[in-house]
Formats: sequence, structure tokens, C-alpha cells
Amino acid sequence: MAAKQKTDLEITLARVQMPSLGKTGSHQHVVTVELIYPRLGIASKSSAKTVVLKNGICEADLLPWTRKICFKESFEGNFGIHVTVSERLSATQLRKAMRFIAGKSLDIGADAVEDAIPMPVVDEIAVQPLIYLSKQLLTTTQAKIIAEGYLDLKAGQFSDTPSLISIPLLSCRKIAVNGKQIMKENDPDGSVELSAVAI
Repeated sequence: MAAKQKTDLEITLARVQMPSLGKTGSHQHVVTVELIYPRLGIASKSSAKTVVLKNGICEADLLPWTRKICFKESFEGNFGIHVTVSERLSATQLRKAMRFIAGKSLDIGADAVEDAIPMPVVDEIAVQPLIYLSKQLLTTTQAKIIAEGYLDLKAGQFSDTPSLISIPLLSCRKIAVNGKQIMKENDPDGSVELSAVAI
């Protein structure tokens, strides 16, 4: 059987827009980008970015590269992207949210370490520090998610010319103004745009 061809991609955050936040001023949110099975043996990888949405919009492509880079990864075949946008966060809430995300990352890392070490006793010893730390961090409350979206992709569709990936967002909340519901769960609420280029 021929080996599957891998595509190396750089993925950056390009734009976030949420019409439901159109007249709310400037607030910090956490945008999480999760890769779903980018390649064989890797079930999930995630990246979290703190962004300021000004009246529901962040032009992330104008940010420094270090603030918008999400992944430099190898991809093969079909894969998916799941994005979420948190509620607006104060500085204290933001620190708690990032602690929770770090805990989730360590939890996933512990599974990867355990899978990589074939010796039953040794693998359990190796992952214990990661499990302990992840449990400590996961005691922090997760930030409420106000919108999310999914998109199915193929590694082979990308080239060395940057491509814009637009992931439609669906609301995870109900919004009412003066007793009248103007948005319900699963209503469209903008998009998260990523830029992907083969490297």
C-alpha cells in the first residue's frame, strides 16, 4: 500500500466577525481553533487566541504573526476544524480561561505520551506528572462558549498560495431585547476566517 502524501500547512487567524456583538464596544474573547484528525494517530490539536472584538469584529490578519499563528502541522487526507468563541472576558476571567485550556492541552498530551511508550509500567509513570497538573488546572471553570462552527476539509486542496478558510458560526445562546427574542441557539452568527498555506 502506497504511503499517504502529507501536506505541511501554516494556519493563521485572519478575521472574526459576530453580528450579534455589533454594538457592544471592545471586549476580550478567546477564540479556540481545534484540528480534528489532521493525520493518522492524531485525534485532536488545539490553539487558543485572545482577541479583541470591536463591535463584533477583529481583523486578525493585521496582528503580528506571533499573535495570529495557530498551527504549523502536517496533514493527510480528510480532516476537520472546530472553532469556538468565548463570552467576553475580564482580565481575571481571561486568566482562568487560559488555565482551563492549558489543563485540557496537558490532558491530551498525557494520552499522547502514554500511547508513545509501549511499556505498560513505564508509560503510567511517565504520564503521572502531566495528569496531576492537568487536573489542577481543570478545576478552573471553563469560559462560556457563545458561538461555534465546524468545517470539513481535505489536505490536498491547499497550495503555496494562501487560501482563506471561512468557518460559519452558529450561536450557542439565546438573545432577547425588550422581551423579544432576536437570536436563538443554532442561528447563524458570523464566521471565523483562517488563512492556510502549504509550506
